[in-house]
Amino acid sequence: MEVETSLAFTPALGQTVPMPTGESPIVIYASSLRPVNLLAKTVHGETFEFEQIYIDVVIGKLLTYKMLLPTSSLHNDNGSDLSIYSGQQCLGIISFVQKQAAEITEREFWTEVSLEEGEDSKSQIIEWLDPGNWEGWAWYRPRETWIEASFCHLRELSPQIPTHTLLVRPTTPTIHPDSALAVFPASSQNAFVYLTANRNGEPRGVYARVRRVKPGARVSVHVTAKLVHRSKTTTAINGAIDLARIKYGLSVAPFKHTGFDESPFERLGFCTWSSIGENVLLTRDLIEGLVKSLRANDVPIGSFIIDDGWQDIRYGRNGAERSRGLWNFGTWEGMSCDLRETVDLIKQTLPTVKDVGVWMTLAGYWNSIVPESPLAQEYEMRTFQLNRDNVPGIKWQHEGFDGQQSGTSTDPKDRVWCLPPKHLAYKFWKDYFSACATAGITFVKVDNQAYGSFLDGVDGGEAFVASWCGMTRAANETFGENRVIHCMAHYERTFNGDIGMGAATENKKIVIRNSDDFGLPRPNVHRDHVHYNIYNAMLISQLCFIPDADMFMTSAQWPEYHAVLRAFFDGPILLADKPGEFDRQILGKLIGRTPKTNEYGVIKAPRALRPLGRNVWDRFLDGGLGPSLQATSYFPEASAANIVLWNARNEARDPSVDILFESDLLDAIEEGLAEEELLPTSTEEIAIWVSNAGKGTSVTVRRYEEDTILSSTPLISAITAPQSVQILTVALYKTVSTVRIANLGLIDKYAGLSAIRRSEVKGNTLFTDIAFQGILGFLVAGSGPTPQVRVNDTLTQCTVRPVGDGHDLTEVDLTKMRTVDTDSYTVELRF
Repeated sequence: MEVETSLAFTPALGQTVPMPTGESPIVIYASSLRPVNLLAKTVHGETFEFEQIYIDVVIGKLLTYKMLLPTSSLHNDNGSDLSIYSGQQCLGIISFVQKQAAEITEREFWTEVSLEEGEDSKSQIIEWLDPGNWEGWAWYRPRETWIEASFCHLRELSPQIPTHTLLVRPTTPTIHPDSALAVFPASSQNAFVYLTANRNGEPRGVYARVRRVKPGARVSVHVTAKLVHRSKTTTAINGAIDLARIKYGLSVAPFKHTGFDESPFERLGFCTWSSIGENVLLTRDLIEGLVKSLRANDVPIGSFIIDDGWQDIRYGRNGAERSRGLWNFGTWEGMSCDLRETVDLIKQTLPTVKDVGVWMTLAGYWNSIVPESPLAQEYEMRTFQLNRDNVPGIKWQHEGFDGQQSGTSTDPKDRVWCLPPKHLAYKFWKDYFSACATAGITFVKVDNQAYGSFLDGVDGGEAFVASWCGMTRAANETFGENRVIHCMAHYERTFNGDIGMGAATENKKIVIRNSDDFGLPRPNVHRDHVHYNIYNAMLISQLCFIPDADMFMTSAQWPEYHAVLRAFFDGPILLADKPGEFDRQILGKLIGRTPKTNEYGVIKAPRALRPLGRNVWDRFLDGGLGPSLQATSYFPEASAANIVLWNARNEARDPSVDILFESDLLDAIEEGLAEEELLPTSTEEIAIWVSNAGKGTSVTVRRYEEDTILSSTPLISAITAPQSVQILTVALYKTVSTVRIANLGLIDKYAGLSAIRRSEVKGNTLFTDIAFQGILGFLVAGSGPTPQVRVNDTLTQCTVRPVGDGHDLTEVDLTKMRTVDTDSYTVELRF
């Protein structure tokens, strides 16, 4: 019905919501693109009308309606349903439950599953996890090498598709409705574990499925969980991971971010994969045409990846006609040049390139090593059968340079992989990487890592573990620490195991691809790519990883939608535009020149953004009018945060609409604050800057005992068009003389707050250290003299213009500043 797709409710229709305690009324909001008459009806026949209210709309035109009813109208002890009507049409139901006094404190849960000597697998029910009591996000492994979050009720959890993490909320009034539970099945180098629902006549429940990958004595794995109050989802996930680390006897010290000072992943990168064409064999002419195009368009590439298509391979030698195996460490004959010549060509054409990397897979190539190859003889290769039953329930992808989707094999039946035995795994990789390094390669992208979990039997699992460990050790020794992009690596050891928990890397973070490829030919691929990246990062950011959101294009396939995501991730920023097709405006919002060297650097958040706490459970993937996918990133040096709104509505047909509440702004702004620094219960004024609209305003927030939308006040609303994204900056004010100033960072960049290295007030002056060139913006509230601006102690002009609601925007143009002998510009704003 038309009215159903043109209305959005907060709380959403179909949602179960805890009732407020005490005398607080129940509040429901409706957002509409046009006038509408609405009413709510209780099961007892009482009706309550919605009234139109005013909320500032930061972009677009939107009507907001509000309905209040006393909790006594829903006096069933177990809660009640409220039906929403437009005229005679029932639009849907919102259910309410009473809050219980019990289960409001944090709790931990734990199950150990042991395999005795000679026992290769086991299934064990998780006694403390009743599937009838929970709903939320299940991180499934629907494809061979990728794990993705899907919303479900646990009673509908898949019995076949492996589940690697759960983040759920209660659906029963016996558990406090503001709770969140994270469940983490933790694997080791000795045994892998994942979760499923019951199978084959098993009693109803959630089961741990354990497989041995090392022969010998008794081995154990642990399934851990953390229950927290008030839906602090990141706290729940981190708590479950830390409990698993403790059970394995590991340190829970913070993971180390080392080896990235001169990392190729901290510069603007480029990858040949989508640019030259997926599944295209590389040639010298293709690469030369690409790098000349990059040079002609003045794209300041710092790191360059030679992706799939460069290696010497053979077809049909590994058990199937379409299988492809590695023959030797060199390039294929049609490339017309060796690897050294290719590296020289790239660097000579693009002087800004400091690092060139190459692509390969953990098995050497998609279907491992050719059994008749010189490599197989030199490294005493063994053949290993592939067993689909190791990871049941997945969708099998196609492979080949024939226009099919890239991946692995259509079915592993009757296929074999040819790999070095465990005692030669390190030597194989050391020799391979040394050959690459001799040619000038300084980093690698190692793909298809998770597919090794299909190697049959305990000996297959042991060879898989040895291959990864040997590859990582050899890469660190050859290229230096943390110069590997671990890709297609979503399986038990990384997503939920000793690698993710830091045991395999001495607690040093490594870069891991966070999602399936960008721009695949699937329905809803762009919104799903953003969704999977943000939700996977909820987990991966709590592990020993730096998440990589994959390459994207500035000139095609929803470019700004994807560019913003990369700006708010801490992994590599990799372009993949077709030759000659670049959008300088989008690229310019991702990069800036540095003060000291005048070289381009990427301007990105220090860690991946996370969903706003309330938005974690929102139905932002549904059709019709509804909420955006809302995520936030905090920048402590600026005392500010960005809230990013992606329109993720189904099939990109409808705008998304959002109401931001006081609790949302507190959630965003307090992420990086210590407990003693949290905003007080009294009022606090917060600045809001809407970059898309060039509009600034102030809002007053208060802390409530209950931080829910039923007790928090709505502040602003927004409309986001299909295929679009918008960025809001929320910042604490600093008082300077007679004015209040919110430091907005570089307002011509997506993540411009990340350029701020210091922001402090001394006397009548605000001092800001800024690490890149750009337009530095300050939102100024209050009356005062025209500010005086100095940059590195030199008097500099500024622009002051009104931006609404009694605010001025002061802009300082740093785009043409000279180089200085410091790592940042010091900007003084004096009143």
